[in-house]
Amino acid sequence: MRPLIFLQGFAVFAAVTTGVLLCMDVLECFLHALRLHWVEFQNKFFKADGYRWSPFDFRAVLSSAYMD
Repeated sequence: MRPLIFLQGFAVFAAVTTGVLLCMDVLECFLHALRLHWVEFQNKFFKADGYRWSPFDFRAVLSSAYMD
């Protein structure tokens, strides 16, 4: 009786584990494809007509604050 319950429990555990792993793999593939579609879609409308990016600098901000 005990070995039969153990085997049934292991079968349920193996099936649930495999199902979770398969769902995670499908979700990973779906999200990667969704991200690629989003990036390609956004590249169609990108125009580099803004201003050049410069990193935030505390020294520049503080020196301009003390000058005023």
